[in-house]
Amino acid sequence: MTTPSVIGRPLAEAQRLVCQAGLQVTITHTSPPASPPSGPRRIIRQRLLPEGVELVVAASVPLSEGKDVRD
Repeated sequence: MTTPSVIGRPLAEAQRLVCQAGLQVTITHTSPPASPPSGPRRIIRQRLLPEGVELVVAASVPLSEGKDVRD
């Protein structure tokens, strides 16, 4: 059984792909301590477990206008 790579994908799509591969999905949500999750949720980590796959999900945070990801 192969595990599809779903890092960077939206949560619903990632869940569907993992389930189609015949694996059980466990979802863990995370967010920065000072910011409530507000944007679309994407997979930032996946880990194979004995009973399936754990997907770690974080909300995408839009950059402030004029900011760069390196700032």
